[in-house]
Amino acid sequence: MIPVREESLRAWCEVRGDALRANVATLRSRLAPEALLGVVVKSDAYGHGLVLCAREFIAAGADWLIVNSLAEAVRLRRAGLTAPVYICAQVAPFEASIAVESGARVVLCDRNSARALAAAAHQHGTVLSCHIKLETGTHRQGIAPEDLLEYARWVEGLEGLKIEGLTTHFADIEDTADRGFAQEQMRILSAAAETLRAGGLDIPMVHAANSAAALLWPETHGSLVRVGIAAYGLWPSDTLREVAEERLPLPPRLCPALSWKARIAQVKTVPEGGTIGYGRTFRAPKPMRIGIVPVGYYEGYDRRMSNRGHVLIDGARAPVRGRVCMNMFMIDLADAPEAQPGQVVTLLGSEGEEEVGADRWASWMDSIHYEAVSRIHPEQPRLLRAEDGLLYLAEDAKAYE
Repeated sequence: MIPVREESLRAWCEVRGDALRANVATLRSRLAPEALLGVVVKSDAYGHGLVLCAREFIAAGADWLIVNSLAEAVRLRRAGLTAPVYICAQVAPFEASIAVESGARVVLCDRNSARALAAAAHQHGTVLSCHIKLETGTHRQGIAPEDLLEYARWVEGLEGLKIEGLTTHFADIEDTADRGFAQEQMRILSAAAETLRAGGLDIPMVHAANSAAALLWPETHGSLVRVGIAAYGLWPSDTLREVAEERLPLPPRLCPALSWKARIAQVKTVPEGGTIGYGRTFRAPKPMRIGIVPVGYYEGYDRRMSNRGHVLIDGARAPVRGRVCMNMFMIDLADAPEAQPGQVVTLLGSEGEEEVGADRWASWMDSIHYEAVSRIHPEQPRLLRAEDGLLYLAEDAKAYE
């Protein structure tokens, strides 16, 4: 970890290590006794920084790291992380050799990738642990229940592969108080596992639980929970939070870990009647001071927040005026009359009593908070705010030191 001088930064994302650790402790306290805690760090750890967060999660007690792609698994290995890594999307046949070298667990749901992985494992003189993905109603990747036994027996016959688990993915468990569909998915999964065992196949692990299930329904935990958004301090949905508050005597407390900050690049005055930005979508009703913030939709500050969003400066709200540009946007400094170039504004996060959270972003974007945080551009440095109050860089040091 390399310390970073905050005054040298133009725009950056801060990740609070104490928040990540608190969330892991909360999730661990909710687990069924035999379940492993897997934390999903795909998509640059939901925009929080892959290697930085992976290290914090493992240090906090997570058992497995879960990624979407082989490239993410390789990045973790190159960063020195030796914890079990599970790739939840299918590995392409041409990636098979690298997948075997990474030592990651893989998902199987077709024959081409299974053949390639088996051949690569045999060539490397090893056995690759794999998990068969079962289709239970989400209709993405997966093997149909009626085809499972024949497929699993075929996989077992491939030298170089070992079936470690059977898995599926919930379709709507976080979006509704009605768990009927999720319960049917669990029934199909359990029946499929019994079919495999009755057919003479040993399946050590069966798993489906995501953040919602991990937080509220221990009967779904199985061998492994695959926690995503909750590990970063965000509830999977408002519906789930309402269910928790209604049904649990002590609802879990999640701590948002991410904030995004930038320094004002310029302060200027717009005359009465002057228009701001492309399309002239905002007209100044009187002379007004505006600040230019040097990030835009390329960096991940979504264009849909034009004339809708606000940032925080000195604990006050500063509304976005005009359209968000590719690399900058403009804010109204009426409630921050002392603001000057170089002053820090908070795009995402809190200052004093005010907060601009991912849920608020999602409402401005007409989207979900998953998209809000995961689309912050990787070029924005992700820095760890440590217990000593300093910022640290976990990787790519030469770019920001």
